[in-house]
Amino acid sequence: MYRLLARKGAGSLAVEAMLAECQLPYAVEDLVRDEKGALPESLHRINPRAEVPTLLMPDDSVMTESAAILIHLADLVPEKGLAPAIGTAQRGPYLRWMIFLATTVYMSDLRYFYPERYTTDQAGTAGIKAFAEAGMMREFAILSGAVGKGPNVLGTQFSAVDIYAAMLISWVPDLIQLFATHPNLKTLYDKVVERPRIAPVWRRNEV
Repeated sequence: MYRLLARKGAGSLAVEAMLAECQLPYAVEDLVRDEKGALPESLHRINPRAEVPTLLMPDDSVMTESAAILIHLADLVPEKGLAPAIGTAQRGPYLRWMIFLATTVYMSDLRYFYPERYTTDQAGTAGIKAFAEAGMMREFAILSGAVGKGPNVLGTQFSAVDIYAAMLISWVPDLIQLFATHPNLKTLYDKVVERPRIAPVWRRNEV
């Protein structure tokens, strides 16, 4: 049994959706911040950064970092077709876009929603937030160009990278504008959240 330490609508959303799509046995434990905004001390003991998602594996090992978790889960169940096989032409683009999302869009999201974490001068948070939003839009433009006619990041093949992209799309401050500018990203998003196993996860997370 996999045990996912999560928060609704946080980065654990993609991992929860992936577990459901892979049809792996799992349980979700939603964590609550205390009055100071801190997550439980028990999480600190498991994950030094005290972040979600944190995934406890069936062998009691711990995985963190959402992109790494998705890549690993997809490789555990190759019969689900959620990742191109090693050595195939699509494996490189799959890894490229997964890491692109983790290191660019995700980071822009964090700077947008938590600008105070990225400066010692709280007077500068507005600038950090504005810069992050502009960067996010540039990064989604790059992703849109990669998707092209899609409907998925890898063309006709649905994969874990689409789940990851859909989660990050759901965090965009002006989703209407993003979809108007990049309708192919709306198509990608809709196709992910309409999948029978993923739709209930999206609803549970109140996205």
